[in-house]
Amino acid sequence: MRFWWYTLLFGCLIFFGALVFGLRAWRFSHFPHAVATITDVWDKQIRVSRGRGSALADLVVGPKYETITMGRIQFERSSRVNKYDCTMVLQLGVPTDGYRVGEKLDVVPATGTCQRVDVIGRVQ
Repeated sequence: MRFWWYTLLFGCLIFFGALVFGLRAWRFSHFPHAVATITDVWDKQIRVSRGRGSALADLVVGPKYETITMGRIQFERSSRVNKYDCTMVLQLGVPTDGYRVGEKLDVVPATGTCQRVDVIGRVQ
């Protein structure tokens, strides 16, 4: 009996994972893309959670930090009638990715807003 329960649970996880992946791929291929320009880049240290029991580990070993690269981007989002200038701050990656001011990025903003921007990659 347990075997069927685990099989059903695993099947549901696979189904929902494929659904999320498929919807994300559909969004990237069907929503309008924009070219964003990086206007500012800086590194930021963030505290990384160690999971359960992390408070005790932080007391003994100390907190764990990770460095990420943040950036301010500007792009123009178009609707059927209007064009909107958008500026937003988002996590670009890690310092080894080497993002620079003036670099162009292919982005997909959410429909009807400048928020929820997904960076597809660099524009060559």
